Amino acid sequence: MFTYATRTTTTRTTTTRTTTTTKRASLFCLRKYISFEGARKREESSSRASFSGRMAALEDEDVDANHHNNNNNTTTTTNTTAKKNKKDAEKKKGPTPAPKHTRKYGTPMTGYQLEHGAKLMAEDSPFASLNLKEAMKSGAAKGVRCRQHVNPLSQKFSAPSRTPDWAAIFKEPVKPMTIDVGCGGGRFPLAMAQRFRERNFLGVDVREALVERGEKWGEFAEVSENVAFAAGNCTVSLKPWLDDYNENNRDEKRRGKVELVCVQFPDPHFKRKHWKRRVVQKQMVDALASGLEEGARVFLQSDVKEVAEDMRDKFEKFGNGKFVVDESLHGNEEVIFEADAPDVSDWEGEEHEGFVPTWYEKGWLKENPLGIPTEREVQTTNEGQPCFRVMLVRT
Repeated sequence: MFTYATRTTTTRTTTTRTTTTTKRASLFCLRKYISFEGARKREESSSRASFSGRMAALEDEDVDANHHNNNNNTTTTTNTTAKKNKKDAEKKKGPTPAPKHTRKYGTPMTGYQLEHGAKLMAEDSPFASLNLKEAMKSGAAKGVRCRQHVNPLSQKFSAPSRTPDWAAIFKEPVKPMTIDVGCGGGRFPLAMAQRFRERNFLGVDVREALVERGEKWGEFAEVSENVAFAAGNCTVSLKPWLDDYNENNRDEKRRGKVELVCVQFPDPHFKRKHWKRRVVQKQMVDALASGLEEGARVFLQSDVKEVAEDMRDKFEKFGNGKFVVDESLHGNEEVIFEADAPDVSDWEGEEHEGFVPTWYEKGWLKENPLGIPTEREVQTTNEGQPCFRVMLVRT
């Protein structure tokens, strides 16, 4: 028993000593690390201070050299100090204001024009009769800020928007209706509604802020009885909207037919990987082919030739023969200019199923047959740039 107890005590004592030694070693290493880190930080601080001191000395040497070589050193120092004080004062006030565009309107386009909105409200503007400038001054409507480019494939716009209450948005739903896809600022449907009181006009855009302002503009311009605005992605919303519009069109209170759909200057989405974001897709062509009655028209135009060609070719490819180019307009050689023939190599591949465009032979319309331009069209024509237009008819 005694021997067993002695061995146990020795073992425990050895274990305790080992643990104590380990702890001491750990503390020693920790102190060394802390001491090393402190020395390193002090050295860095000293280096920074030394560097700052050297830079200050060099600046003093430069000042002394300038003082020695420049007879007007007092004036120079004063000006430098004044400039420094001015910069400090500007920093306290806030960021430097953006420079104002001074480029004369009508010179070649160099980017988005800040003065474009003001020109659209001028007395010589095609939209002057709407008196929208007074609407902004009176507070009836306010300026809006929104994204110029929107991804229509985002989750927010992937589902069809709520179908408008046709009887609520139009005083007389029996009038024929025109749909402006991607109405933007909304001046086109407003001006059309003012000139053609016997028709109804619906402007659609994915940016809700523009839609809300368009409604306020319509009320101020006293055209709200035959013009309305709706927020939605037309690529996915047109089919359910047209189905609903046509569904109850067989009773005594028949609604006027949709006689015209306009797709004007849509977002070009230049990158190939973003072409799927363009508004005219097979889904839209199918919706118009099934939702429009015979004789209805589709007007396409853009200031980007490739986009205009893409829209035109998709209606030819996916329209299943239900659309043709309007011969009453394109049949007159005096009002069209030639369109480029397609590159056959662009249409090779199984995905095109042997389709090659032929509507290019009908050319582009030189002038807008509707008589009312869009905001983008005004800017483009004033810059001396061409617009590429085509009118289609539902057969």
